[in-house]
Amino acid sequence: MFDGVIEGLMGILTWKTMLLMVAGVCISSFFAAAPGIGGLLLLSLLMPYAMTLQPYEFIALIIGAATVGNTASTFTSVLIGVPGGVGSQATILDGYPMAKRGEANRAFGAAFLGSAVGAVIGAATFIISLPFFSPLVLSMGSPEFFMFVLWGLTSVAVLGGTEPVKGLIAACAGLAIALIGTDARTGIERFTFGSAYLWDGLEIVIIGMGVFAVPEMFEMAVKRTPIASVQSLGNGLVEGMKDVFRHKWLVVRASMVGVWIGVLPGLGSSVADWFAYAHAVQTEKNPERFGTGDVRGVLATESANNAKEGGDLIPTLLFGIPGGTSMAIILVGLVAVGIQPGASMLTTQQPYMFSMIWTLVIANFMATGLALLFAKQFSKACMVPFYFLVPTVFLFCIIGAFATNLDYNDLIAFLVFSAIGIFMKRFGWPRPPLIIAVVLGPQLQQYLWLSTDRYGQEWLTHPSIIILMILIALTVIWPFWRMRRSKKKAIDMDIQHDVRHPTENGSLIICGLLLAVFSSMILVAANNWPIFASLSVYFIGTLGILLVLVQVFRDVRSKRLIALGLSSQEATVAWTWGEVRRELIAGAWLIGLVVSLVLVGFHITFFFYPLIYIWIYSGEWKRGLYISVSAVGLLYLIFDYMQGAIWPKPLLLPFLYS
Repeated sequence: MFDGVIEGLMGILTWKTMLLMVAGVCISSFFAAAPGIGGLLLLSLLMPYAMTLQPYEFIALIIGAATVGNTASTFTSVLIGVPGGVGSQATILDGYPMAKRGEANRAFGAAFLGSAVGAVIGAATFIISLPFFSPLVLSMGSPEFFMFVLWGLTSVAVLGGTEPVKGLIAACAGLAIALIGTDARTGIERFTFGSAYLWDGLEIVIIGMGVFAVPEMFEMAVKRTPIASVQSLGNGLVEGMKDVFRHKWLVVRASMVGVWIGVLPGLGSSVADWFAYAHAVQTEKNPERFGTGDVRGVLATESANNAKEGGDLIPTLLFGIPGGTSMAIILVGLVAVGIQPGASMLTTQQPYMFSMIWTLVIANFMATGLALLFAKQFSKACMVPFYFLVPTVFLFCIIGAFATNLDYNDLIAFLVFSAIGIFMKRFGWPRPPLIIAVVLGPQLQQYLWLSTDRYGQEWLTHPSIIILMILIALTVIWPFWRMRRSKKKAIDMDIQHDVRHPTENGSLIICGLLLAVFSSMILVAANNWPIFASLSVYFIGTLGILLVLVQVFRDVRSKRLIALGLSSQEATVAWTWGEVRRELIAGAWLIGLVVSLVLVGFHITFFFYPLIYIWIYSGEWKRGLYISVSAVGLLYLIFDYMQGAIWPKPLLLPFLYS
């Protein structure tokens, strides 16, 4: 093994491989800093060229580019509450509130150094665990994998914070969304409504940006204020780096969580940050501070994000099972350049395996240095007026959603989930459980079906399953018992609301809508599909109905206690007509953006939309012109020049796109 370690290092320490690694890191950092445009798009652009390279050169370019995206994606997650990728969503929960307090630099320092440390821990864990993980993963079956996925979903009870039932309902709604598409077991189309667009389900990127990014920009457009509420951002970069050492054991634990999630096939980057965040809440002191701008939340998510890359390599290289979507693409490239995953990774091709580990570590330190170098410049975005930031982020979100399939239906789905996110934020419903459930839903259905088909009900009595059930129960009960004992306020793992508004009426309306949705799901399944395609629908729908009824009882009881003056709930502030009017205007701007894309096309819209928005709210048409030209230039560079995108013809000006 030592010879393989040295040979793998020598293989990437040539001038060409190092240049390719630097290029991959720089390009990946640029793409990751743009909301919703990184990750898979970058790999798709690089792969045709990378497949023509020698094995070590391929590793330097592709592994270097693929493993550092989580570092640069921190910029948008912290600064504007927009996830730079599916692996940077949980960073928003504390990173964005820190930016609003003027501590963006501190969040960056903690995130970037924590990412580098997490990468080292992930790489070291990969090497140390090779003799242990191989037989462990091979010995696990579908029942064990099902319980691990369920373990992640049970953390939703914590994510619900002061409203655990709402968190569970949101998770059920996420599982219901995950049901949309063609059932992999039976081939039956579920909830596609005759649309071919829904055959493969909905993309997590679209859901993530709609549920998280748009509500924050929407709120900024309503309040018409910059992100930070202070006049100076301070010099907190070094302070954030010190936080890594202050909370070193949290970084180590979160990194280990990331490695373990990476090892489990099919989970990967989509949930590693959420699992690490939930672990931090359950094990750290003063959990009520999480979600309000606690640096520990940033440290946990970012260290886990980069550590899971080392875990991802274990199933990908040793068993040929990609740990995530990005690894699936990389797996194709590895085979194309002559690297065969499997037993050969431990024998004849061992140097290639260790060269990937070296690349993982070196590339992450490169990305960390690059991110720290530009952190202060990026953090100034917190002071940018809303009329510059809102239209720019809306454009990024739109193009990030459209880039998924280059289909107008992506824009419709984006608007739908934007509305869902706005209502959830306004009426105090936790959004993280929804995202986690959407990600884990397909795996949960797959493993449940396989377990039942292979073992019937006997798998529930397996010793390993009983142990995992006990761990799941403790995971849910422990945080609530600790908070009850300490008599502290429960954590709200969602972005904090700046103004308290009445939530009971809105909650009852949402409960009524969800009750109708869950009931309709069961009726449609009972009348149209066989039991194998309907089993998960019955389970999710029934559980959702029960939880909604519990929440309705809680809301009605809460309203009654407030009316009688028997509740200790804080006084709420009613919405004014001025706020409602601004909400309607902000919604019109977002809908108008999508309508303009359909009527006159992307390039004209990207030029005039920010120009008009900035001119109306600030009168600074010259700066608006700079932003408009930059937006069109970036659109052309990424999609017309690099990707050769085929744009749909706009209704009013079809001749613009041949």
